Amino acid sequence: MTATEQSTEQRVDVKHIAVQHPSSSSVWRLAWRVSQHRPREFWIGWSLFVVFFTMPALTGYLLARGYDALASGDTAATIRWSAAIAVSETVRMVAVHHGALVWTKAWIHMQTLLRANLMAAQMASGGPEAGQPVGSAGSAITHFRDDAEDVADFVDGMIDVSGGIVFTVIAGFVLGAADPTAAVVLIFPLLGVGLLTRVLDKRIKEYRAADRAATADVTGLLGDVMAAATTVKVNAAADHMMRRLSVLVDHRRHTAVRDRVLEEGVQAFSKGAADVGLGLVLLVSAGAIASGTFNLGQLALFTAYLGWLSFLPKMVGRVMARHKQAGVAFDRMRMLVASQTAANIVVARTLPIDPADERSRPETIRPDRVPLERLDVVDFSARHPSGAGVFNVNLSVGRGDFVVVTGPIGAGKSTLLRSLLGLAWQAEVNGSVQWNGVEVDDRAAFFVPPNAAFLSQVPQLISDTVADNVGLGPVSGDQLTTALELAAIRDDITEMPLGVDTMIGPRGLRLSGGQRQRLATARALVHSPELVVLDDLSSALDVETELQLWDNLASANMTVVAVSHRAVAFDRADQVIELRAGHVVAG
Repeated sequence: MTATEQSTEQRVDVKHIAVQHPSSSSVWRLAWRVSQHRPREFWIGWSLFVVFFTMPALTGYLLARGYDALASGDTAATIRWSAAIAVSETVRMVAVHHGALVWTKAWIHMQTLLRANLMAAQMASGGPEAGQPVGSAGSAITHFRDDAEDVADFVDGMIDVSGGIVFTVIAGFVLGAADPTAAVVLIFPLLGVGLLTRVLDKRIKEYRAADRAATADVTGLLGDVMAAATTVKVNAAADHMMRRLSVLVDHRRHTAVRDRVLEEGVQAFSKGAADVGLGLVLLVSAGAIASGTFNLGQLALFTAYLGWLSFLPKMVGRVMARHKQAGVAFDRMRMLVASQTAANIVVARTLPIDPADERSRPETIRPDRVPLERLDVVDFSARHPSGAGVFNVNLSVGRGDFVVVTGPIGAGKSTLLRSLLGLAWQAEVNGSVQWNGVEVDDRAAFFVPPNAAFLSQVPQLISDTVADNVGLGPVSGDQLTTALELAAIRDDITEMPLGVDTMIGPRGLRLSGGQRQRLATARALVHSPELVVLDDLSSALDVETELQLWDNLASANMTVVAVSHRAVAFDRADQVIELRAGHVVAG
């Protein structure tokens, strides 16, 4: 959508914002909502894995009974117990096979839900779903890929722990019947793991957040270098870029190693605690074993359970570490959704990604057209955190007017246009914007086609056809032709071998600077908006082309607010607003 074009410097880089981690209970609550996105797959997968993890308890019990039968010389009973063991292990193998298939599907759906909600917030121009833009392509990768995966891994670990709990409880009761002291000892490794993760809580979160930020820096620079490869080459800047990349990679290596060592250290401690627990079990049971108090069946039971008793402490350590990491992930993603509320990350959403799901292109929903009679900007101010901005601006634009905003660099021209349209994400905005005398509450939602269209100072094009770049969705042939004519680029497109089906390359690489500017202008005009806002359109156009463009817009009776510094624009303007240091200069 044209009203959501954002320049990089206007975007908020969330990786450098102070982190306020959600509470422990909030992380569990949010993770639970993610897990219930597709409850059928979740519960089937959970059930199958619980069966897989708890079947060894049944197998151990059957093994003990089989050895008891063998010791008593009951061959028939021994065969029956052996057959039961075979059935138990078969059920276990079938459960893990089908559980892996079902759970993998659920795991992917959970990540997709998080990514879909992040994408919806990024794509929404105003309204209840709109969130602030992501800072860079590198940040987007870490949010959409790594943060979503951290949350899904945490839910995955919960499955392992739940299976381990069921096994340990069953094993505890069975072992308790043979040796109550050995059963009680099983709780000590869990206490040790819990204490360690509690002590390392802050460090686990800090290390993971730092690693994600460092990763975003590396991927962001790589994306920028690839996009500006020609610029790097012609300026012989490859060595400088590689040195900068080397610095970022070194920092990322430091943060990644630190984060991974801490994570592996927690898991190693968990495994060690589990081994210590097994040692304690052996110690308290040594007397019974040495004295022969344990019969053959009890000894077989003890042996069968011994290896599995270390599973739960290890999984608890892993999940508690992932819990902290998921808290970091939720907080990072929270910065990109509406109201910066974590609950908006896990909003239920229909995702047609299964083969059986109906796939259709969603209908574009636009606000109702409200014919413009008058636009009033009253006592309007927009202050950036640095203190710069625009202050106490008053402006009235009538239907069909051509208003030019001018002033030196840094005067606040772009800030005025963006804040008026609800796109100044970092600015504190005060004042009133009225459309036909009615206050516009959600400017970002209202100032989109067909009510308004915005062309940013640096227009963004996509690697697609001319038609798709102009329409960004379905438009009629007449709409496309009219927009190209108004933008004074139809003749250029007609001369191309494939016309409107011509691929323009990444970011419009195959077009000249003026052609890119005019093609983006056609996008702004394709829906015949009531108000057209153009930020320094003339920067890439020659005087003759700019004059033709102003004539075309005037003949179409379009209402235009434009930044310009050229006399041809001043001559045609109904109003000229001059800004200096954020204030309107009286003329």
